[in-house]
Amino acid sequence: MATTQKHNLRAVEIDRENLDKKLRAHRRKVAVLVIFVLLLLAAAAIVTYIYYENKIYSSYDVVSSTERSDTSASDFTEFQGKLLKCTNDGAVYTDLEGNLIWNQTYEMDHPVVQKCGNYVVIYELNGTQVYILDTVNLQGSIHTTMPVQKVSIAAQGTVAILMENEGTSYLQLYDKTGGQLASGELHVQNSGYPLDLALSENGEKLAVSMLDINDGSVKTVIAFYNFGAVGQNSIDKIVSSYTYADIVIPQIRYLSEDTMVAFGDDRVILFTGAQKPAEETSIELKDEVKSIFYDETHFGLIYDAAGGKNHRLDYYDISGKQIMNIAFDSDYTDVEVLANGELCILGENSCEIFNRRGIRKFQSDFQEHVYLILSGRMQTDYTFILEGETQKVKLR
Repeated sequence: MATTQKHNLRAVEIDRENLDKKLRAHRRKVAVLVIFVLLLLAAAAIVTYIYYENKIYSSYDVVSSTERSDTSASDFTEFQGKLLKCTNDGAVYTDLEGNLIWNQTYEMDHPVVQKCGNYVVIYELNGTQVYILDTVNLQGSIHTTMPVQKVSIAAQGTVAILMENEGTSYLQLYDKTGGQLASGELHVQNSGYPLDLALSENGEKLAVSMLDINDGSVKTVIAFYNFGAVGQNSIDKIVSSYTYADIVIPQIRYLSEDTMVAFGDDRVILFTGAQKPAEETSIELKDEVKSIFYDETHFGLIYDAAGGKNHRLDYYDISGKQIMNIAFDSDYTDVEVLANGELCILGENSCEIFNRRGIRKFQSDFQEHVYLILSGRMQTDYTFILEGETQKVKLR
């Protein structure tokens, strides 16, 4: 009897072992099948992405259209995915359906817009009024006692203003409500003539490009100010300064918190550093640059082409590595970096959209003047800001 029970127990154990083996084999088959399906889905997603990334579109369907009342002086800027229209007598901020968010009145012959993060500043060259606004309403305004030459705004609304009066330049720093934070003077005979200024995203670092011809030769000095704790121990809060002989550097911009780019007449210089910026990369320019453009992570240079096409576009990432080269024929008025990373070359009545591989994805001529192109959530969704009309379209 005992022997029979032992045999029965052994048989049960063997059955359990066989069952466990079958379960493990089944689980392996299921796991392999799941992995196989996931790989197929991933491969399909990659193929679909590559297909749409490289697809060329020849036309579009208008999904919806909204009429606008524009004037000949209207100018448009994309601001946080919505539409900012500036005219001589005011600025209007709306969503893409035309619903009003805010309206700011002023009197300016040629309003200039600078934006960073959720803030935008509006001013006029040689004017005395500066307006600071965000995505909700007016945050502050500044009335200066001297003509404004340049303005830069930080991501939290801090504003740097360069003014000039009788040969002396003045730098002033304000908070988003218009309260003054700091001020200083730049004398031409000592510092040179200021060409441009750039404020970092957090508002603590300020770069100024100055043209110095006092000794009979041409040179540009780029000085970096730090208004944080690091700058407290430096003379005039200048934490670093660089001099470039026989070079004019008329435009500088902070692309990110720690990276600033300087556009010179014979080179582009990238500076990096969280507190004391230093020269990181220099790109030699062999041809004359006709225009520049940039966003938070890239910048581009446009030249007249040597042959074949009319223009050449070189596109760089924030480290100074060239990632794209495009030749095009159109008489462009502007080049935009769209929210989806594509490039849009605008003409008076035309647009060309290039994908991130430099392939021309779409080209169109319009009967109306085209002000602006905005990308949508999907790869075929765009918004065309045309004269008197906003069109949401889908490429096909």
